[in-house]
Amino acid sequence: MATVPDRLLARPAPAAARRIATAQLDATAAACARLADRKDAEALHDFRVAVRRLRTTLRTYRQSLGRAASKKMRRRLRDLGRATNPGRDAEVQIAWLGARRDRLARRERAGLNWMLKQLKETDRGASRTARTDVRRTFLGLDATLRKRLEQIPEHGGGGGESFGAVAAPLVLARLEEVVDRLAAIAGPADDETAHEARIAGKRLRYLLEPIAKEITGGRALVRRLKALQDLLGEMHDVHVLGAELAQGIERAARAKARELHRLALADDARALDRARRRDERLGLAALAGLAQRRLEALYATFVRKWREDGGAEQLARDVRTALAAYLGPAAVPVEIERKFLLTRMPERARTAPCVAIDQGWLPGTRLQERIRRTRAADGTERYYRTVKSGAGLERVEIEEETGAGLFEQLWPLTEGRRVVKHRHEVRDAGNVWEIDVFEGRDLVLAEVEFPSRAAAERLAIPSWLQAVLDREVTGEPAYLNVNLAG
Repeated sequence: MATVPDRLLARPAPAAARRIATAQLDATAAACARLADRKDAEALHDFRVAVRRLRTTLRTYRQSLGRAASKKMRRRLRDLGRATNPGRDAEVQIAWLGARRDRLARRERAGLNWMLKQLKETDRGASRTARTDVRRTFLGLDATLRKRLEQIPEHGGGGGESFGAVAAPLVLARLEEVVDRLAAIAGPADDETAHEARIAGKRLRYLLEPIAKEITGGRALVRRLKALQDLLGEMHDVHVLGAELAQGIERAARAKARELHRLALADDARALDRARRRDERLGLAALAGLAQRRLEALYATFVRKWREDGGAEQLARDVRTALAAYLGPAAVPVEIERKFLLTRMPERARTAPCVAIDQGWLPGTRLQERIRRTRAADGTERYYRTVKSGAGLERVEIEEETGAGLFEQLWPLTEGRRVVKHRHEVRDAGNVWEIDVFEGRDLVLAEVEFPSRAAAERLAIPSWLQAVLDREVTGEPAYLNVNLAG
């Protein structure tokens, strides 16, 4: 990682963003210079990582960086990174396959050798092109970007927001994307979603790295995100390799057919017999099986660490804590609640104040944006627009009251993602229990919010609720309102 100056959060946003981008540009230039040495096996990888870090900074802080972060500049950096993809994929696949030679039977190694030969030819061509073309292209980009960065005042012009005030909500938005995408991964075959989650996690890590020394637990957060990136990265690499092996089996079959035809026409019986006994497809099929089993094992590890053990929840909580420590807790609104599944509506709730609620979710996956209309017993209606992220005991919640006009405009967009329910509020021992009875389904939930995590952990279930209590469902995605919508 590039060496970034200390104490960035208190600096003016443009000056701090300039310092980060300049340090990352220096690191990219140093990695680019190493591409000239063909013996430097890590140069291409380091250059790729440096380009990604730089592009993430330019995209995230484009408002602060102005022309230095123009769309054209970011697009050229994107294309530069993509030019290195074929060589990188081949390098990873060669290493993975080579490490599994001893796990193949002797007859199966012909398939391994055939595949390695194909990949090495791809690697040689891609690496040679990348090292030459990328270096030439980057030199022009470096000069242009460096000149534009130098035009940003080194110490800021006075006034304006601090870098911390600008960075924190951007980090929070990226965190919400990571949590959302992690929750969406459906299984080991869901490579697209898992890859998107990895990219989101990597970008969050790149945002945290320059300020890790200044926020609570920052270095540990970076390490945790790196571990997530490695896990999802290997899942993606193995998935890509599996597809390559499937194609390899087809290519090997066609090559074998051509070889057998040629030998048959040449009337070379001994060579024909040897070719028949040497079947590369056996080894390729065995490797495909190894890849599939590795993918399933990696997914099981992901589920255990990031779902069953609450890894995603803990990450979200720790990032929010780190931001709140700098900006103050009010800057990152957090909803702390516990939720319970009931067998029926409690008798005590029947006489409690009740409001009818119509709520729906707008399209989108990165944030859960909800609009809501409440109608009290006297006919009074109120309207709200809410953004939520996360799951479990603590979640980010940002809510504002709005008007009927905006609600009526947005409501049609929520079709197919709506919930209608009646909420009864029961006050007990300082807590406000919200008993939700859902229309159109046999479902009753009880929720209670707390001012702190400690208060939530001290909760004693009142006797009137225990009589109808099925179980606690805090943190179970199936009981989030957004997942109940239909």
